[in-house]
Amino acid sequence: MEEERVRYLLISLTSYVVLFLLWAIISLPAHAATNTIAIQNKGTSTSISIDQSGSSNTTTVWCGLSNGTYTTHTCSNATMTIDQHGTSNIARAYSQVSNHNDNVYIINQNGNSNNGYIDLDDDDNTATITQTGNSNTGIIYMQGDDNVYTITQTGNSFYAKMYAFGDDSAWAITQSGTGNHNGYIKSCGNCNNNDATITQSGSGAKDGDIEFRNNPADNNTVNLTQSGDGLHVGNILVKQGSYTVNATQTGTTNKNYTVTLDCTSSCNKTVTVNQFD
Repeated sequence: MEEERVRYLLISLTSYVVLFLLWAIISLPAHAATNTIAIQNKGTSTSISIDQSGSSNTTTVWCGLSNGTYTTHTCSNATMTIDQHGTSNIARAYSQVSNHNDNVYIINQNGNSNNGYIDLDDDDNTATITQTGNSNTGIIYMQGDDNVYTITQTGNSFYAKMYAFGDDSAWAITQSGTGNHNGYIKSCGNCNNNDATITQSGSGAKDGDIEFRNNPADNNTVNLTQSGDGLHVGNILVKQGSYTVNATQTGTTNKNYTVTLDCTSSCNKTVTVNQFD
């Protein structure tokens, strides 16, 4: 009697193990199949590395293009690295307007429903988007040579967008905290030596915005730093020549500033704004 019961238990246990293994074998490919990758490469010596884990993640890489939408061009000596872990993340690395060389694209996303987009044209540029959390969006679009662009976001529902054209650069958006920080850097025309930085930390709200649109611009440097809880806003717009603008807000709630220096002819500017609590 005892032997029969032991035999029954062994048979039952074996059945459960077999059923579990069958479930695992059937289930794993189904999850893996939901991740998608699309690659189009026209050029030489391009390195493309894609690592996705989780489900419903999508990666699209276009390096050089030859279709009816854009003029045929090539993409050479590029390095494109996409690393996504989680669910429903989307990464796009594009180069689709002109012939260009030696660009580096890096998108790292951990979490769910994050969206990273990089579009680089011209030569010797490096763009990096790192997002950790859920429902974050990072966008980098640029033209020009020898630029470095970095978006780093940790938290949920952050949105950072960067358009920048020209010269020696070091554009950066860093947002940390809980959620709803927005960063936006836009620069067009003659940009020169650059260095525009948005750094936002803390729990809620915050906005940002830095623009120096068109017109001659020389040595640049615009920094916007916001920390603490609650609502900080910002906004800086400068035009014409040179400028160094720094603005800092620290505290818990309701700090706003707008710096607009729109010169009709070339002028130098130095502006510093500090608000503390």
